[in-house]
Amino acid sequence: IMYTPTVGKVCKKFSEVFFQPRALYITSADKGRIYDILKNWPEKHLKLLVVTDGERVMGLGDLGVQGIGVAVAKSCLYTSMGGMDPADVLPVCIDVGTNNQTLLN
Repeated sequence: IMYTPTVGKVCKKFSEVFFQPRALYITSADKGRIYDILKNWPEKHLKLLVVTDGERVMGLGDLGVQGIGVAVAKSCLYTSMGGMDPADVLPVCIDVGTNNQTLLN
């Protein structure tokens, strides 16, 4: 199993390799509506949320929402090694913005 630094490399390019939604994104504008947003996810029997804000990604620093790759990768580990059903695990990114000037430009 390859994890670090492979996941870190993917996170840095996540917005360039995006194919389909594999996670849920929540922003500060969603305050007071998070339960409704979670209910809107297609899988109705979630057992585990893997949450990140993308600010401290494996020595890479603040990757903002691109840090979701870490939560997705951890979800894969929970399913492949922990025996969780993939439908029961939801990666979530709480978008709190970024201080990463490269991403802001």
